[in-house]
Amino acid sequence: MLLNRGVQSTVSTRTEGVRANLTDLDIARVHGDDQVPGKIEEWVTGQDLVIDAAAPYALDLHDPDQSHATRLATAQDRMARLLKASAGVGATLIHVGSILTPGANRKSLRDRIIETAHPYFRMKQRMEQMAIDAARAGQPVVIVRPSSLLGPWNSRPFHHCYVSAIMTGGMPASFPDTINVLDVRDAAETILRIADGGWFGRPVPIAGHDITVHDLTDRIVDLSGARRPPRWTALSAGAAVLYAAETTLGAAGFRSPYPSLPVLLTLASGPVAITGAQQALGPPLRPLQETLADEIEWHRSRGCPG
Repeated sequence: MLLNRGVQSTVSTRTEGVRANLTDLDIARVHGDDQVPGKIEEWVTGQDLVIDAAAPYALDLHDPDQSHATRLATAQDRMARLLKASAGVGATLIHVGSILTPGANRKSLRDRIIETAHPYFRMKQRMEQMAIDAARAGQPVVIVRPSSLLGPWNSRPFHHCYVSAIMTGGMPASFPDTINVLDVRDAAETILRIADGGWFGRPVPIAGHDITVHDLTDRIVDLSGARRPPRWTALSAGAAVLYAAETTLGAAGFRSPYPSLPVLLTLASGPVAITGAQQALGPPLRPLQETLADEIEWHRSRGCPG
């Protein structure tokens, strides 16, 4: 979308290898580990707009190489360096957070349990608060909170993507809970329009379609021909089982094949109303069926066996 606007763009990646989602794009590309001192500063130099869509997050409950405190400290340090580097060159920074992170206005008992159960939430909350604090101090920082993103160009492993996990038979179950899903292309266009409008420092939720996980799973199965996973009726009980299994395996030095985070994120989710800001700034939402069909086609194009 930036290229379609005539914006010269640079993309940072960890490796030099071929990336299917960057193929045939007229972009500059830099690679390396953003934890290396000076790397973020090098990449940001000469840029007018910096979009951080890859902020650190904890997928696994336990990391055999890092404690929870170390992971949080590493995320905070990266965010601090990114904010300082962007300010140093006068660039607008767009921080892409998540609508699923329980905030100050979501303090039910269940929310408190979810918030303290996994380091993912503390990391997301801390980085967003740092972005808010920088904006309040006068730095041009845009903060957006998209809901669960679907659509093409997801390059994560198949078992880490909901649609491809269904396609490969790697999803243990579906749930009755309602979530909100958003086409990544609608999110991207809305984010750029929010930046155009100079919405600095005010976290803007970006919502899509409300749907139960059961219904979402059924649509993916119907479009892809995949096997339908079991239908659980009690998400909280399922989350407890996965969480206990991940804790036990983590204590033994192993990673669980079924991380509890996706289920915890589902518990943290729910119906999301489209705000007046999104209605004023965002494009019309794509039909969910189109989004799912495009994502299924994308995963197949990169070798998904489903």
